[in-house]
Amino acid sequence: MELLNFPDAFKVKIVQKLNRFVVLVEHNGQRMLAHNTNTGRLKELLTPQREAFCIPKKGGKTDCKLIAVKEKTLESFVLIETNLQMKAFEEAQRKGLINWLAPQRWNLVRKNALLGENSYIDYLFEEIETKKKLYLEVKSAALRSPDGNFGMYPDCSSLRGQKHLKEIINNPDQAGVLFICALKGVKGFKPHIEGDPQIYQLLKEAKKVGVPIKAISLYFDPEKKAVILENPDLEVVI
Repeated sequence: MELLNFPDAFKVKIVQKLNRFVVLVEHNGQRMLAHNTNTGRLKELLTPQREAFCIPKKGGKTDCKLIAVKEKTLESFVLIETNLQMKAFEEAQRKGLINWLAPQRWNLVRKNALLGENSYIDYLFEEIETKKKLYLEVKSAALRSPDGNFGMYPDCSSLRGQKHLKEIINNPDQAGVLFICALKGVKGFKPHIEGDPQIYQLLKEAKKVGVPIKAISLYFDPEKKAVILENPDLEVVI
């Protein structure tokens, strides 16, 4: 199912990652600065000569926005742009494509909702019939497992991720976690233990206290220049 379309997306080649937010790319012989919104290391993806897709942007210190990168040994493209991952999720939920979060049952109240004293969670949903609240934190899983079957998070240590999970564990009856596996053909999600052992332990604790942990999969289709929802309810292995 197509969720988002980008007719103005154009193909580039990665030259090098300059810093956390900027990647040098080349398009038709011209070098450009591309904005990268993904805070992961992405060392498996952002390598020289790797094919990628960007979209135009206006203003700022960069020329375009990096949205998708081709996997090394596969023909598929990983949707690395985290804002687009969120927009795709919102579109899927609005269209009723995610059964466990159907719009007939759940209403989106707001984004960036305060949970606890100082933790802002990505979404606050409310069950229409019971008024039960669901604070849903979304994490990007753009790393493929060695066997190719799982999307994984995180690819590096994340203090922010740890903070969110601790707050969610303290509110297991009204908070949950969603992992967006931005990879084609994965069968499930699992934590990347080596990326952050603390997050792995926190996820185990969250599961133990009853926090709902869900996952979906989507990817960027280079022919259609579109974000495709592949599986709205992936298996979660913790």
